[in-house]
Amino acid sequence: MSLFKRIENIIKSNINHKEDDVQIDINSYEDVYYSDADEIPSEENALEKKYYKILEIEYGANFDSIKKAYKKLLKKYHPDLFQSKPEKLKAAQEVTRQINEAYTYFERKFL
Repeated sequence: MSLFKRIENIIKSNINHKEDDVQIDINSYEDVYYSDADEIPSEENALEKKYYKILEIEYGANFDSIKKAYKKLLKKYHPDLFQSKPEKLKAAQEVTRQINEAYTYFERKFL
């Protein structure tokens, strides 16, 4: 039973009116509220998925896998490897920044 159905039933049971008198438009709230807490999208969860994708590993991997992926990607995209190519250097710096940001997030989470 959805949260709003429960609320509607509580309101109907506590008010001495006919059922037709109490109107709750559940449809107007469906896009904002969810019936179960598990269904609520989390900004942190979305950010975490993004970081797993940046590190090119599957969602839910353990910290050892995260650390291996971090080291592998830094070796591949380190800006020092692209010193002679300025356009690739900027891209490598951005990728390295994202990789470091993702690793720092997981480091704080797991350690």
